[in-house]
Amino acid sequence: MLILEKPYVSETLIQTAIKNNLPVLRNSMSELLASRGYKLNLYNDDEFVAEYHKRHRLYSMSENGLGWIVEHLKDKELIDKIELLKNKATFRRICSDMYPDFFFKEVEVKELVKMDTTGLKFPLVLKPSVGFLSVGVYVVHNDAEWKNAIADIEKNFTKSSAQFPEFVVGTAKFLIEEYIHGEEYAVDAYFDAEGVPAILNIYHHRFASESDTSDRLYCSSKVLYDAYEKTFTDFLVNTNKVIDLRNFPMHIEFRYDGNKAIPIEINPLRFAGFCLNELQTHITGIHPVVAYLENIHISKEEMWKGRENDTYSFLVLERPAKASEGSVFDSKKFKDSFFDVLEIREVKEASVGVAATAFTRTDKAHEAELDTILTLDMMDYMKG
Repeated sequence: MLILEKPYVSETLIQTAIKNNLPVLRNSMSELLASRGYKLNLYNDDEFVAEYHKRHRLYSMSENGLGWIVEHLKDKELIDKIELLKNKATFRRICSDMYPDFFFKEVEVKELVKMDTTGLKFPLVLKPSVGFLSVGVYVVHNDAEWKNAIADIEKNFTKSSAQFPEFVVGTAKFLIEEYIHGEEYAVDAYFDAEGVPAILNIYHHRFASESDTSDRLYCSSKVLYDAYEKTFTDFLVNTNKVIDLRNFPMHIEFRYDGNKAIPIEINPLRFAGFCLNELQTHITGIHPVVAYLENIHISKEEMWKGRENDTYSFLVLERPAKASEGSVFDSKKFKDSFFDVLEIREVKEASVGVAATAFTRTDKAHEAELDTILTLDMMDYMKG
């Protein structure tokens, strides 16, 4: 069962839903797609709820669908677990036995703005405990950056607080936690009906430098699975001893400091966004959403058979700020520049800030091109 939502639904997912006759919630996004001629199997609210209570297996395209779930489903256990995972402070407390030395502290906004930073160890991360405010995540290296972050929070909090009831705004909290050093990884996984975890994707989020914060490049390979599959599986098993998730997909972001994988955040009821999760589809031909809905466990051996020396990657190719309004991405030039470009998806809407996404395969002889991709000047691939 699918809830399709903004900001982006891929053609691959649409065709997968049609081919497998998946129940799709009738909402503004699915009706828009239907108006474009897609023969989706649409269910109204009551029908979708009834079908959910038969299947108990649901996938939400983005977190925009979680509001509908909270409002319409009478599955308190599911809703409680969504809220538990969405609350970053609660999740940190649940994981505290696994990470006894990890520092975090939850503070109400009204206390945060007058907090004495004496005793805090920089660098640290400051972020909303629950992401309903129009403020982001701050990496703070010193007192000056702390003051700038607090000023920005005060400005944005005041603006956004009018949108919420007083009882919500009055208890809004932020999480202060130690900065997690190390390489960044991400995992798409689900727990089956017995609570057994199945990993569908492992990604290495690669950066050009320490100051790079872009989503330019995510890579996957057998080497990566050999190194980290057990580590991430152990995390899922240990976490589920506490939470007891069943029929539940998730996307998890980690940092690995050389000794331990520490979760940055967990996104419930979905996999990686902006079609990154469809890297699995390019490798095995199995869509990860179908794997979850049909209880398919894809083994490492199955996934990488015949691909042992290849790296599969997902690229987010940003639209340059200085690109002219009418310019478009030069797909042919990009495809001709690299070893094996499997698919390019041009993004027509300039306001998204992305010119295109792409899936690639790289063999051992061409691994250096991954470093090249990280430092591409995107103006070289715009035309018009």
